[in-house]
Amino acid sequence: MALRPEQQAVELISRAKNILITTREHASTDSLSSAVAMGLVLKKLNKTFDICVPGYDAAAHPAFLPKLDIRHKPGAMRAFHISLDVRETPLSELLYDVKDGKLEITLVPKQGDWMPKDVAFKHGDDRYDLIIALDSPDMASLGDIAKNQADFVYRTTIINIDHSAANEAWGQVNLVDLNAVSTSEVLFTFLQGWNKSFIDEALATSLLAGMISKTKGFRTQNVTPKTLKTSSELVTLGAKRGDIVSALWRTQSIANLKLWGRVLSRLEQDRELGLVWSILGESDFLEAGAKADALEGVVDELISYAPEAKTVLLAVKKTDGLHVHVFAQAPRSAAELARVFEGSGNRERALFISRENASPNETMKKILERMRGSLAV
Repeated sequence: MALRPEQQAVELISRAKNILITTREHASTDSLSSAVAMGLVLKKLNKTFDICVPGYDAAAHPAFLPKLDIRHKPGAMRAFHISLDVRETPLSELLYDVKDGKLEITLVPKQGDWMPKDVAFKHGDDRYDLIIALDSPDMASLGDIAKNQADFVYRTTIINIDHSAANEAWGQVNLVDLNAVSTSEVLFTFLQGWNKSFIDEALATSLLAGMISKTKGFRTQNVTPKTLKTSSELVTLGAKRGDIVSALWRTQSIANLKLWGRVLSRLEQDRELGLVWSILGESDFLEAGAKADALEGVVDELISYAPEAKTVLLAVKKTDGLHVHVFAQAPRSAAELARVFEGSGNRERALFISRENASPNETMKKILERMRGSLAV
């Protein structure tokens, strides 16, 4: 009898020697919480692993999440071996230096000479033998890992854990539950079926954090009785609900709130197409004292409280053009919408730059005309 996906995942994790945990680019709190939770599980199993969250900023790590070693990009995926046959011509001395970005290796024989046939080159084994991808609807959502390490991703076994309807079931093993409200809820169900004893206070807090952030404190329309039951179980297991809620919503900086106000005061919409947009200038960020990542908080609020907003465009006027951030909800794809403008990204978020020699409002008007054409198809 064939193993269920959950059983296959347990077997793969048990056999793996070095595991890469990763999430989608522009990771949400749910993405990060799930990655930390998975890392805590692997620590309990004494597994060797790395966590890579594209774009991760250690300074912005939520206080309620346990601190693990998290990278914003993976290290070397495999070694490169150079071998020299020294049976006939022994080695006397080895020297190396790096000049102008090139490694120069000098080998001195005891006697005689080496021939080209004595030298061989080959790649070593991959650093990781398993990938656990969390909250990542497709391979492209992994950002730089997908772009720069595509061969590695294609030849490595992937456990894909997600809750999104946009997920393409792109892993060899797919734990995708469309009825769950967050990836952390999917992970909870998986761990509960595997070994309930894994879930201690730290792990319960990580999982609950993902669920609370994704549902805005269980206020979104997709919250189910199962979700509430799960959250109750996590609190019973020691999850620090108060710390999570306080950090997520009671500590918003004045700078972020000022920026949100500027975005919302200029908000426009096309109700029929579910299209919402706003335009900012670099001066808005400077005057508010906010950073660019504050825009994601605005989008989260819009989508949570205005479900008709299926596509959100936030444009920022910079010296090199109008930077347009595209956010989309399934079944729409931000990447496809941005591709018309030679942009790039994933299903949920993408970016393109318009270098029209016109005012931001005029440029945005042209963008919206083309965007409406794509959305009306």
